[in-house]
Amino acid sequence: MGVRAAKVLVGLLVEPHELGHAIPAAIAGLSPKITILPAWDGATPLGQFDASVTASTSPTVIRLCALAPLPLYLGVATVLGTVLPAESPLAMVLFPAVAFWATPSSGDIAVATNPAAVREAGRFRAPIQRWQPPTSLVLIPVVTVVVAALFFTDIV
Repeated sequence: MGVRAAKVLVGLLVEPHELGHAIPAAIAGLSPKITILPAWDGATPLGQFDASVTASTSPTVIRLCALAPLPLYLGVATVLGTVLPAESPLAMVLFPAVAFWATPSSGDIAVATNPAAVREAGRFRAPIQRWQPPTSLVLIPVVTVVVAALFFTDIV
């Protein structure tokens, strides 16, 4: 598989999560940028949302942008749960994707819990604390169960 094909595949998987950050950023007047398979000096993310921020950027806007994929994709799960039969092949394919897109990463949590660092950096970056990666991992099954309950409403 070529590099371009790999980027397209990864893009299809992660772009919706990154768009979940970019949409509220654009609404707030920021200029969002999404990079698939970015060069990175830490753990390599599959996708990366960024936008320039200033010292006057509201901490609420920073937190909202950082955590926006969660309520956005819980809403998507709710809508899909009402329009798709639970046993449909499309529901079976979309369910894990929506759960993945909704789950906050450790970087999302770092940004949401430290908007001062984001403003200081001038972009959506904050140092990751030791507790944030395990928190993100704990959220995976929690978010997956919530998405399942919303998605498969006719079973629950």
